[in-house]
Amino acid sequence: MSFAPSSPVTGATVTGLTTPTYTFVEDQAPASNIRRFVVTTLGGTQTNVETHSISSPFYLDVSRPVQIKTLPRASALTGQYPQLPVNEFRVKLVKGATINGSIAGASAETQIIFDLRMRVPTGVELTTNDPEELKAALSMLGGFIFSNANGLNDLVTTGLLK
Repeated sequence: MSFAPSSPVTGATVTGLTTPTYTFVEDQAPASNIRRFVVTTLGGTQTNVETHSISSPFYLDVSRPVQIKTLPRASALTGQYPQLPVNEFRVKLVKGATINGSIAGASAETQIIFDLRMRVPTGVELTTNDPEELKAALSMLGGFIFSNANGLNDLVTTGLLK
């Protein structure tokens, strides 16, 4: 089984966006351990949102370690594992945005970056160990972000946690 995201993606509910969808295509990634998906079409009502361009990027990079680490052998003497290596997987979203200054005609191009790092100790993914814990962690994280997108938007807009 391989990583094969389907397009379009239905966005989570956020005030001001009505049934948002994001259609993407795979693009050339900056390294062999990365897959890049560029947003080419928007759906729903997303006033003033732009798709990907050179000057205003909108893409998602999904990466894995260059070299996947494996579970080391347990000690024959104690049955314990040495320090477990960790594989880090990453999902990074980059979205161009414009900041309008208070000076007439002044604006600067910038980028919004959301960077999710998933650190998984070697051996957790094995079917003989505990892959259900990994599934539960990803399920909870995905559901939390999806169901709380509006609150997360409020957090990064106002800075208030309460």
